[in-house]
Amino acid sequence: MTRSASGAASPFCACHGRDVYTSIARGVTGSLATSADLDWMVTLLAERRRSLVPHAPIFWRPAPDAAIAHRAFLEYLLADGGAHAYRTVASVLIAVPRGDGWLVDDAYVPGEDWATGDGRVLWNELAADCGGSEVRFVCPTHEHARAELARAAELAVAESWWHMELQGSGGGEAGCQIELPGAEAITVGAPAIYAPPGPILFLPAIADAGRAVPAAIAKAPELGCSAIVVNQVASDDALPNNLTDAGFRRHCDYYTGAIQRVQETP
Repeated sequence: MTRSASGAASPFCACHGRDVYTSIARGVTGSLATSADLDWMVTLLAERRRSLVPHAPIFWRPAPDAAIAHRAFLEYLLADGGAHAYRTVASVLIAVPRGDGWLVDDAYVPGEDWATGDGRVLWNELAADCGGSEVRFVCPTHEHARAELARAAELAVAESWWHMELQGSGGGEAGCQIELPGAEAITVGAPAIYAPPGPILFLPAIADAGRAVPAAIAKAPELGCSAIVVNQVASDDALPNNLTDAGFRRHCDYYTGAIQRVQETP
C-alpha cells in the first residue's frame, strides 16, 4: 500500500464530482464507498488477507492488530489520501494515487466474479472517474480470476515478484542498503498489517543473476531477513529460469496500462 506524497487527490484524474454513480451488469450495482463503509471494508479485506496466507505464510503473515492498522490507513486514504473507493453489496476496490497514476491493491471480489461480475462493475466505476490514467494493478499469481480482469482491461504484466521464505530467520533491521555481487539490495520492513519475523531482502534489479541470486540466499539469514524478494521486469526472459532453479517462486504480478472500461461479455 502506498500513500501519495502530498496526500492530495491526483489532478490528472478527470473525476465527475458525483456523490453516487451507478452501473449495472447482470444485476450488479456499484457505487462510491465512503467512510461510513470503513468497518465493512476492513472486514471484507481481512477475508482477502486470510486467503493470501497459505501462499506465502511468512511473507503474508497477518499482524495481530492488522484490522486496527488497516482501518486507520483506509480512513486516511479516504479522508486525506486522495483515494477512490467503490463497492457493490459483496465487493470493494480502492485506487490510491501513485505518482502520475493509480495503484490498485486493496480489492476483493468473492469467487470468480472478477471479469464478468462485481470486479468488472467496480473497474468500470474507476474507469468512469479516471479513464485514460495509468494504473498499477497488484495480482498475486494464485488469483487467476483477478488476473483475468486485468487482461480484460487490456493491462499487461510489467513486473513480477519472486520470493523465497526463510524458515527460522528473523530479527533483522529494515532500511539497510546491501551490496551484493551482481545486484544491489535493501532490507524492507513489512506494512503494518503484516508481521513476518524479520525484514525482506529486496532486490529491485539484477545485473548478474548467476552471482546475485546465490549471494542473496547466503546473505539474507546473516541479515536476519525472513524472506527474499526479487523483482523481475517482464522483458527479462532469462531471470525466471535462474530463480526457479534456485528455489524461488513467482508470487505476485504487477499489471500496468491505461484505465479503460471492460466491456460486458455477450
